[in-house]
Amino acid sequence: MNRVRLRACSLRGLCRIALCLGLLALTCNAQRRASNRVPVAATGTVKAIWEPMNYPEDIQLADVYFANDRVGWISGKGPGGFILHTADGGQNWDVQMGDPHSDNPEVTKLHFLDASHGWAVQNGQLVRTTNGKTWETIGPFAPNNPMEQYRFLSVQDGFEVGGYYNGSTIFATHDGGRNWKPVYQCATTIQVNGLNRNSSCFLRDLQFPSLKVGYAVGGGFNDPWAVIAKTVDGGATWKVIFASTDVQSAFGVFFADENHGVVTLRDKRVLITTDGGQSWRGATGSAEAALEFADPQVGWSCAMRTNPGCSYTLDGGNSWTSRNISFPAQISGYSVPRRDRMYVVGEHGMIYRYRVVPRDYTARNILDAPVMPGYGEPIVTQLEQMETQVAALQTQLGGTGTPDSPTAGAPAPTPAGGGTGFAQDTGTPPVAANPVADGGPNQDVATAGGAPPDPAAAVGGFVQDATTAPNSPFVQNCCAPQVDALQSSFTSIAQEVPTFSSRYRNLNLLFIGINMLGDMMGRTRQIKESFVALKKAPDGQTAAAALASLSGNLQGASQAIATQFQNLGAAPPTAGLGGVIGNQLVTSPSAPGGFQQDTGAAAPAAPLAPNSSGPAAQPGNQPGNKGSQGGDAAGKAVDKLKKKIPKLPF
Repeated sequence: MNRVRLRACSLRGLCRIALCLGLLALTCNAQRRASNRVPVAATGTVKAIWEPMNYPEDIQLADVYFANDRVGWISGKGPGGFILHTADGGQNWDVQMGDPHSDNPEVTKLHFLDASHGWAVQNGQLVRTTNGKTWETIGPFAPNNPMEQYRFLSVQDGFEVGGYYNGSTIFATHDGGRNWKPVYQCATTIQVNGLNRNSSCFLRDLQFPSLKVGYAVGGGFNDPWAVIAKTVDGGATWKVIFASTDVQSAFGVFFADENHGVVTLRDKRVLITTDGGQSWRGATGSAEAALEFADPQVGWSCAMRTNPGCSYTLDGGNSWTSRNISFPAQISGYSVPRRDRMYVVGEHGMIYRYRVVPRDYTARNILDAPVMPGYGEPIVTQLEQMETQVAALQTQLGGTGTPDSPTAGAPAPTPAGGGTGFAQDTGTPPVAANPVADGGPNQDVATAGGAPPDPAAAVGGFVQDATTAPNSPFVQNCCAPQVDALQSSFTSIAQEVPTFSSRYRNLNLLFIGINMLGDMMGRTRQIKESFVALKKAPDGQTAAAALASLSGNLQGASQAIATQFQNLGAAPPTAGLGGVIGNQLVTSPSAPGGFQQDTGAAAPAAPLAPNSSGPAAQPGNQPGNKGSQGGDAAGKAVDKLKKKIPKLPF
């Protein structure tokens, strides 16, 4: 390890051999704290595996759903229908409904809004849980129309696609599935051999990326043509936006927001759109029918009930990489609660879990897997680079301040995990905070009566303030080149923060984007203040104190990012209308609690509901949400905030 560190120091010209050895001691504590971070990239220190966590009985597992990396359900028959539940990531399972050794009908098609509200299908009947523990039978789906797929937008509002040879009908329910009403009969005109032909269409999948906009995909029942229908009024009316005999029938659909979507075809080709379905183009690579996304960038598509194999994308569906995986049984269902965690199930009690582990980790019957990119790139790498520069400068100055023991009078580092991490499931509403403040509590912007904070207004100023502050004579004489290098690194971070945070500002992850943007603005301001204090330091003691403060603020920012992304799949259940992006549910802006931001103890509502394709909360368009408190005010406040966030590419 010393040789590696010495070589690095020599190449960078930061210090002599003696100083480099000292740097090892100073940075070891920071390395220990960083060990809890989600891996930022596929490096030589980590690897990804599929590890067996098989059920200890020979039963047939049909479907799996994880609300986060710990809490999940499995349905199936063994031969009797059942639902299993785990609260520890699959280490232990309990039977919540049915009996694997009975003659009950099979249970399939798990679908959840959050960790409490979920549905499943048994013998054509819809069964439901409202507490994540007990299940009840609600009733049948629409009569004489065998159900193909269903989705719920809220506890009460859902949609079903049913029908076969005579075409598909979309049905809606507004009483939790007790009654279904037809809202759309799929039919379109296609060209066959240059002639127009009116034809009914068979729909296979549907998804709502927002409360207003939804997509349904399919095509001919046996004929090779595709159709895509769209609603812009919450499912009340639908219109075919794409019908073509140039591609085969569509099987799966996922939209990261109202505009950016992915559709898989029968022949494993993939179509993508960036304009809400107005135009489509082919993606690189191939994918299977079913789609599950962990977030807007990382998604999986696995072959079901055929030879095991999966494809994955790291760029929102633009390109796909296929992998043959030697699972001991065929896949019947899979769930992707986060990009570094995935579960697949199949016959004979097969359960495999995907995760990232240290390079030297070994266990029986594990399978190699591709390493998904870690959450937080590239800003975590930039923060770590700046931490290294600060540690080297601390060694050079011989200061008394260290990351673990800041000099008296310097701001203490933010506790690891106490920044803006998305908390585990607490079941209690989080306290709102000002997204532009330094993490302190504040009233809910939806109810406070004042104007909402303006995170975008803080974008400018970071770089200018730091640049115009001149070096003190002491700094100029002792370490001007090193401070200038720090300034260059800080400039990169300050410029990256709005872009980094805004990657999560689409409709589905709106609250995550605003929370992260506001928090990172505040943390960047703290870093800036510590850095300016360093530049103005009149003596070594003051410089050491500023470095200690700067080191703590850098570590706090890195840990806050890691904590937020680590807990993307864990959050309190919501009783109000919510929205889901792939696996990520964001509570409605009109739900109790309104704007949700971390205070250092409680954390904001985080994405829930993996594997679902339900809607995201669409601020400003939900004045009539059931059970809402201040819905109109919240919607307007959030809509105003949306407009203030920098207009950056998706």
